[in-house]
Amino acid sequence: MVAILICSLFVTLFIVAFLLDTLRPAIPPLPEGPWPSALAIETGIRALRAVPIPERETTAHGFSTKDLRFQVNAAFPCVPRPMDHEADLLRRILRSSLIEDRATLQVFNCGGYQGAEKTTNVFLPRDGIHLAIRSGINFQIPQIMHMTLPITVPFLSLLVMTAALSVWSIWRVNRPLAVLAEYAETLGYDSVSAPIQEQGPKEVRRVIRAFNRMQARLSTAAEERTRMLMSVSHDLRTPLTRLSMRVEMGGEDAAPEVMRHDLDLMKQMLNGALAFLKYQREAEAFEAVELGSLVESLCEEFSAVGRNVLYQGAFRLPCFCQPVSIARAISNLVENGLKYGQNVKVNAWSHDERIIIEVQDNGPGIPESLQQAMLQPFARMDQARSSDGSLGLGLSIVHDIIARHHGIIEFRNARPAGFIVRLILPQRLKAQQRAIHSKPAVSSPLSSPPSPQP
Repeated sequence: MVAILICSLFVTLFIVAFLLDTLRPAIPPLPEGPWPSALAIETGIRALRAVPIPERETTAHGFSTKDLRFQVNAAFPCVPRPMDHEADLLRRILRSSLIEDRATLQVFNCGGYQGAEKTTNVFLPRDGIHLAIRSGINFQIPQIMHMTLPITVPFLSLLVMTAALSVWSIWRVNRPLAVLAEYAETLGYDSVSAPIQEQGPKEVRRVIRAFNRMQARLSTAAEERTRMLMSVSHDLRTPLTRLSMRVEMGGEDAAPEVMRHDLDLMKQMLNGALAFLKYQREAEAFEAVELGSLVESLCEEFSAVGRNVLYQGAFRLPCFCQPVSIARAISNLVENGLKYGQNVKVNAWSHDERIIIEVQDNGPGIPESLQQAMLQPFARMDQARSSDGSLGLGLSIVHDIIARHHGIIEFRNARPAGFIVRLILPQRLKAQQRAIHSKPAVSSPLSSPPSPQP
């Protein structure tokens, strides 16, 4: 609105300057009021005095107009009226101009005559000259327009410009809001529609941008739900088919121990899916932890049950994070490494105000073409394998946790064999408080891990 007002003022000034320059007369006009009448009276009197006395009466009739009439030796009919300011001002002007008649000049107001509401009469006794001036001659419509033009033109120009720009600004705000309302009405029925084009003022564009992000999240959630149902249905079909065949065949194939194995496998799959959905709804508080000790304790828990897991990283790594979520992410990586290999090494160090955690196994690794796809929920390299009860949620959970920490995930195949997963977490407190639900940034090259510490 401030911009609209400033633009209107500038346009008004431009229009007024243009009109003043275009309509400026070559000869400046006389000011409004009795001055033009006084000039005409003075000119007419001097002209009559220059004419011979016998011809003055005829000349007076020739000079007369309906607004200013001259007569010689014959007074106009007059009904006296009180003097007004205009008549008094005319008398003073004539006395200053006609010095020889200053003592005898008479100016007085009269009532209506020949259609005029009132007249101002002038009498010069020395030459017997009578004048009747129609009062208000300088206050008719043309004169009023001329007097008010400097006010009316800027006012009307400012009014028109303000109204036009206000209508345009309202349209500019309402149009994207109407589009947003229309999309919002169909959001529950169509979650895969194209994003709304960002337009309008900055605040409206921010609302549209937030709506597009919400729509993208809803679309992603719907896709994950569909993918989860399809994956669980596909994985449950195999043990259900086996159970059906065992029941039909009977004998040893229908032994309780064998059938219980398939039932436990189905239960494990369902529990995994339910745990994944429950984890997405839970929100853990951020707190300051010593990350080196946390990772070391996780590795010792695996070693205590006979698994070959070794921590080679540093200690005194303060980090503001969700400790339970970080522990779950590292545990998932270690479990994946033990599933496809025999040995797992975990390393951690700080670099450039960031904490880097590496989990390395000696398994076959993941082809580069499938590494990003493995971050999606229910993704597995071998879609036909479900005998272990896995739903392909391990790396997806790690990805969500690191994204919530505004971190980065990097994959790398080790040589000659093995697979390395690198987690990069910001170390500063303020970095952890930014955009908790934003996506991971593009990875940048980091230094190599330091040498193992005792």
